[in-house]
Amino acid sequence: MTPRRLLLAGTVGSALLALGATGAGALPASGLDLLRDSTALALALCVIGALLLSAAWWGSRQASVRHQLTAAGLWALPLLLAPPLASRDAFAYVGQGALVAEGLDPYAVGPGALSSSPSGPLVEGVDRVWLDAPAPYGPLWLLLSGLVVRVTGSLIPALLGMRLLAVLGLVLVAWALPRIAVRHGVPGGRALWLGLANPLVLVHLVGGAHNEALMIGLMVAGVAVMGPGLWRPALAAALVTGAVLVKVPAIAALAYLPLVVPGWPARLRAAGAVAVSAVATAVLLTLASGLGWGWLTALDAGRARLSLFSPMTGLGVLLPGGDATLDAVLTLGLLLAVVLGAVLLLLRADRLGPVRALGLTLLGVSLLLPVVQPWYVLWGVMLLAAVSSARVAAALGVTCLVLVLLIAPSGRSVIRPPLYGVPMLLAVGAGAVVLRRQAPAEARRAPEHTSAA
Repeated sequence: MTPRRLLLAGTVGSALLALGATGAGALPASGLDLLRDSTALALALCVIGALLLSAAWWGSRQASVRHQLTAAGLWALPLLLAPPLASRDAFAYVGQGALVAEGLDPYAVGPGALSSSPSGPLVEGVDRVWLDAPAPYGPLWLLLSGLVVRVTGSLIPALLGMRLLAVLGLVLVAWALPRIAVRHGVPGGRALWLGLANPLVLVHLVGGAHNEALMIGLMVAGVAVMGPGLWRPALAAALVTGAVLVKVPAIAALAYLPLVVPGWPARLRAAGAVAVSAVATAVLLTLASGLGWGWLTALDAGRARLSLFSPMTGLGVLLPGGDATLDAVLTLGLLLAVVLGAVLLLLRADRLGPVRALGLTLLGVSLLLPVVQPWYVLWGVMLLAAVSSARVAAALGVTCLVLVLLIAPSGRSVIRPPLYGVPMLLAVGAGAVVLRRQAPAEARRAPEHTSAA
């Protein structure tokens, strides 16, 4: 299929997804209900759209930077105007922004506190998990979401505003990924194929408006600007700290930034600049938000006890012993995440390269947490997109595709309890199969050379 036809096919698929979302998406109790009475039709449109978009994306994996940027823009556009897709988190963002707009502490109360206030309608659509839970996000995110609510004033425009924040993050990704890729000898088109035009990015970060988009955008921009001297590490640390003040996982990047600079004397100078800049940025943004440091004590707020995509939850449920065993397994997962990060940072970063090691750290952490969502894998995949071979990129791409197809437009998983952890294991397993089958050409030719000798 020609590049133009691939662009057209993906755009049609995205448009069908957007149309189907009006009846099968993550809808509030009222409004946005064009196809609400035709749920089967809406769901069929979403399935056909997702398959068409996925096929067009897979067919574009060898395309240029220009093609990938065009594809990402065209395929994202219909989703910008669609109802929330594959998640209800955007409603929680609006509710938490309304708390900030009304002068309430989002780290002390949840959006349910707005039900009897003038902003009560902004609570509509918030999942029960988040209704009375404090916000687990950083003050920069809440400052921005509060600004969106103040400017828009009603639910639907506010949802669009959350999408625009996600688009801002993806614009940073579009700028940063090719620059990181060039340093690592990776084609920029491949990096953007996996890290930007990816259906998992489009469906969840655009359609679902997740704040991961802004977190990842700031983080990869920080990695892209990192270099020797003092001002480049300071700027990189400021960007990454901004990402941390959106969502905490980006904090791992601060440890890796100095390693991007070659030579230990230069690394030590860079580490000092990173530390000073990170502290100054965190203090200034926190003071500017007026929200204080309460987010540090609310990081675990609102999480469901059993996370369907968490492999560690699946192991804890499978083993005998009830809640005590589950808690022990989830704690073990956190310890394994810390050990993995420490090993990659201290022992493997130079051999793997700091960007690859950081990507693997974030990918590993995203799979070992007590709560795992499909789009969490993008924490690491976005960075790995800029440093991976074609073989690894294909494996990561298949993993992302399986995750897209395992989530219904309403946000429910296609695989249901008690199969905890199974959806993520299926996705990772599919990626592993592709990785194994797409062996390097040299390995395939080796037996031939041996026989000839």
